[in-house]
Amino acid sequence: MLFVQLTLFSWHKIPFVRLLIPFILGVFWALYLPFGFYSCLAGFCVLVIVVLFLLRNKKTHFKFTTQVLVGILFTVCFITIGYLRTYSYNETRQLHHFSDFKKAKYYYITVEDAVIAKEKFYRCYASVNACKDSGGKFNVSQGNLLLYFKKNAVQTKPLVGNTYLISSNIQPILGPANPGEFNYKQYLTYHNIYYQQFTDSANTITLPITKPSVYSWALSLRDASLKIIKQYIPEEKEGGVAQALLLGYKDELDPDIVDAFSRTGTLHVLAVSGLHAGIIYIILSFLTKPLSKYRKGKIIQLVLLIGGIWLYAFVTGLSSSVLRASIMFSTMAIGKSLKYNSNIYNNLFASAFILLIYNPLFIVDVGFQLSYLAVLGIVFIQPLIKNWWLPTNWLTKQIWSLISISFAAQLLTFPIGVFYFHQFPNYFLLSNLLIIPITSIILIGLIALIGLSWIPYVGLILGKCIWVIIWFNNWLVIKIDELPYSYIKGIHFDFFQMILLYALMLFFLAFCIHKYKVLLTLTMLSLLIFSGYYGYTKYSQSQQRIMVAHYIKKHDVFTCLQGHTAYIFADSSFINDKLAIKFYLEPYFWAHGITEVISSDFNKTFIGTNIYYKKNSGLQFFDRIMTIQNNGKLNGIKHQFWYVKHTTKNYFNAIAIPQNNIVWSANIGFNKTVKLEQGLKNKFGPNFKLNKKATVIKF
Repeated sequence: MLFVQLTLFSWHKIPFVRLLIPFILGVFWALYLPFGFYSCLAGFCVLVIVVLFLLRNKKTHFKFTTQVLVGILFTVCFITIGYLRTYSYNETRQLHHFSDFKKAKYYYITVEDAVIAKEKFYRCYASVNACKDSGGKFNVSQGNLLLYFKKNAVQTKPLVGNTYLISSNIQPILGPANPGEFNYKQYLTYHNIYYQQFTDSANTITLPITKPSVYSWALSLRDASLKIIKQYIPEEKEGGVAQALLLGYKDELDPDIVDAFSRTGTLHVLAVSGLHAGIIYIILSFLTKPLSKYRKGKIIQLVLLIGGIWLYAFVTGLSSSVLRASIMFSTMAIGKSLKYNSNIYNNLFASAFILLIYNPLFIVDVGFQLSYLAVLGIVFIQPLIKNWWLPTNWLTKQIWSLISISFAAQLLTFPIGVFYFHQFPNYFLLSNLLIIPITSIILIGLIALIGLSWIPYVGLILGKCIWVIIWFNNWLVIKIDELPYSYIKGIHFDFFQMILLYALMLFFLAFCIHKYKVLLTLTMLSLLIFSGYYGYTKYSQSQQRIMVAHYIKKHDVFTCLQGHTAYIFADSSFINDKLAIKFYLEPYFWAHGITEVISSDFNKTFIGTNIYYKKNSGLQFFDRIMTIQNNGKLNGIKHQFWYVKHTTKNYFNAIAIPQNNIVWSANIGFNKTVKLEQGLKNKFGPNFKLNKKATVIKF
C-alpha cells in the first residue's frame, strides 16, 4: 500500500495490480522454493477454512477486521494460484511425459519451432507425441525436447509441422562447465525444455505426415515476407538488418552490426518487440482516427487496431516477444476504447497478468522484464521529465519528447540491463534520438514493400530506397559506436545490488513527487547500504586468490586471479581467440572485479609474480600446486591437484590424492573418458563419477 500511495496510485484505479503482485510471488515461490502441488493445495484449503471460521465468528464482525481477513484470503489465494500454475506448468511433472517411459526405443516427434540451420546440423524444438518400445507397443506421450538433426539425417530442412520417427537417445541438458559461462540449461528450463537428442540418418525416418498449426501458418507467412525482402534488398548487411527489424529474423545479421547496435544502446530495434508493435499501433491509430467521429466508429476502430496488431504478429512468426507486445497493446486498445477514463497502469498490469497466466515462466524472461520496465518508465517517469522544460517550437517539442522517452525507459531498465549484460551505452540519448526516427521510417517502408511488391517496379523502387536508408542507419550506428568512451563494459551488479539500486531510484522519485522527509531518509538509507555493500565487495575482491582449471574443448586453460588482476595460461590459439575469451572468461572476470588481464602461452611463465609454471609438469599459485599429467609418469612436483590430459594403462594406482582433487581436460575423447572413469572407479569405488566441469580453487 505504501508504494501505491507514494506513486499516486490507488487500488480502485488499478485493481489488476492486486492480482499481479501476489501471483508473481507465487510464481517465484514455485520456481525457487517448491515443495509439491498437493501440499500447497492442502495448505491453502486449511487457510480458507480458518479465515471462513473467523469471518463467521461474531467477535470478528467489524468492518476493518473483515476487510483485513478478506484481503489476506484474497492475497493468499492468488499467491497459491501463481504457485500451482507454475508448478503444474513444468511439463516433467505432467502425466505421460516421454521421460517416464524408460523402455522407449522410438519417439514419434513433431517439429514445433522455427528450425535454425547451423554448419553441420539443424536445431529446433520438437514435441514427442508417442513412444514405442522394442515390443512394438505404443504409448501416447507429451513433452518437448531440443533436437539436433545432422544434415545427413534429412533430405531437406525440417519445417514446423513435419513429423519423424527417431530412435530414443535422450540426454539431460547439462549446466555450464565453466564459472560465469552462460547457463543454457537454465535458459531452456525457462522454456520448458529439459532434454536434448542428437539424431542422424541411421536413426531418423521422415514420416509423410504434416501437422498444420496456427504457428506453422504464421511461419509460412513470415517466410513469404523473407523472400520478398531478400529479393528486393539482396545485400547481406542491409538485408539482414531489414529482416531483423521487420520480422525478428536474426540468422543473417552481421555480427559486427549487432555489436555496434548493442554498444550504442539501440539493439532493441533489431529485436521485434514493444517498439515495433507501438509504431504499428501509432500508425493504425492515426489512420483510423476519423472513425471515432461516427456512430459505433470506436468499435470499428478497435477491430482494425487489434486486427492490424495481430496481423503484424502473424507476419513476424508469432515469436514470444511479439506475442507479449501484441497482448499489451491489444489490452491497452480495449481499455481505451471501452472505458473513457481507463487507467494506463491498469491496462499494463492486466496485459502482464494475462501473459503470466498463459506462461508463468515469462516472468524470468529478460525480454519480458525489459519490455514492461521500459513501458512503465515511459508512462510513469517520462511525464515528470517532460515537464522539466516546455518548449514552444513544434520541432523542439518532438525532440524533447523523444529525449525524455529515451531517458525514462533507460532509467528504469538500467539496473537490470547492467545485471544481465554488464555494459552501459554512454551515448544512448544521441543514438536513440537519431536511430529510432530512422528505424520508424524503415519499418513503414518495409511494410509498404511487403504489401505493394506485387505492383510492377514498385518493389524495385521501394527496395532501393529502403536499402539506402538502412545503409545510412548502419553507418550512423557504427560512427556513434566509434566515438570515444561510447560505452562502458565489465560493469557487474549482483542481484542484491540491483534490488538496492531500484529501491534507491524509487524512493528518490517518490521524494521528488511528495517531498516527504521519510522518503528522503529511505533514499539516503538505500544509498548508504548500496555504497557499503559495494565497498565491501570491492575490498573482498582486492584480497581474492583463485586458481581455475577451465573445462574447454580443444584447449587447456588455467587462470589465476589475484586481487583485481587475472593471469591466463593457455595455448596461443585460445589466447588469440577473442570470441572464446569473451564467452568463457570475461563474465567470470567481471563478476570478480578484474580490471587487468595478462595472458601467456605454455612456453613461458610470469616473472615477478606468485605464479610458477613448468611446461608439462605443473602450475603453482602461492602454495597451491596442480600437477599436469601429460605422459602418465609422475614428476618430482608435490601434487595437491592432479590435472589429467591423457590416459595410460597403469597410471591410476600412482595417484595418491583425494578423488575430489582430480581434474581432467575436456580434450579427452569419449572412449578414453569411459576408460579413465572405469580405472578411477576401481581405485575409489563404484560411486566415483567424473566431474566434467571446471575446478575452482579459492584460498
